[in-house]
Amino acid sequence: MSTIQAIIFDMDGTLYAFDDNEESAFASSQFGQCIRANILSFLQKQCALSANDAEKKYLELQKQYAGHISLACEKELGVSRNEYFAATWNVPAERFLQYNDSLAQLLSGLSVRAGLLTAAPQVWTEKVLDFLQIRSLFGEAIFTGESDLRKPNPAAFLQLAQYWNLEPKAILAIGDQEQSDILPAKEIGMKTLRIAKHAQTQADFIAPDIVSALNVLKKKGMV
Repeated sequence: MSTIQAIIFDMDGTLYAFDDNEESAFASSQFGQCIRANILSFLQKQCALSANDAEKKYLELQKQYAGHISLACEKELGVSRNEYFAATWNVPAERFLQYNDSLAQLLSGLSVRAGLLTAAPQVWTEKVLDFLQIRSLFGEAIFTGESDLRKPNPAAFLQLAQYWNLEPKAILAIGDQEQSDILPAKEIGMKTLRIAKHAQTQADFIAPDIVSALNVLKKKGMV
């Protein structure tokens, strides 16, 4: 019998694949390029910059704040992170996602608890989960990227362990990124599964997509 009592899911690149199921990084995906364009437009308006200067400002803030532009805008520009996310991440999910009719069925059939831990903001997270028709399957166990406590900080994963009152060893983390989804979870003793077609990984399991991952776990009697 499996000792896994709960699963933490990443969202972008995990519950859905970028660019019509092609394996690609967020930054190079159509969605990533859309968000980047929105951020540059936001910086132009907020700081009264030219397009070239907005690009320079973006790269400067990205480097200074390790990619957390929402924190940079809050501290450097006095713009709340919620205002920033509303202006840059409020885009329709159907432009970038394909509906997966197997996902909701597989998630609803899990014998363990399910939670979501994503660096994406609530405004985008809700659009994705509603489009995929799976929001209710996570209940209140949805942790989005507005908090200062974010992946790859292992403490971000501990939030869900504490929410469920479970030891990390009783939890499996599933994600597509080695540095932010797999290694932090392993560091605190969680089992891990990486969503990747071809990759070197320290995860306990690997699968090319989320449907394959859930089917593998079911066959192993883990979920």
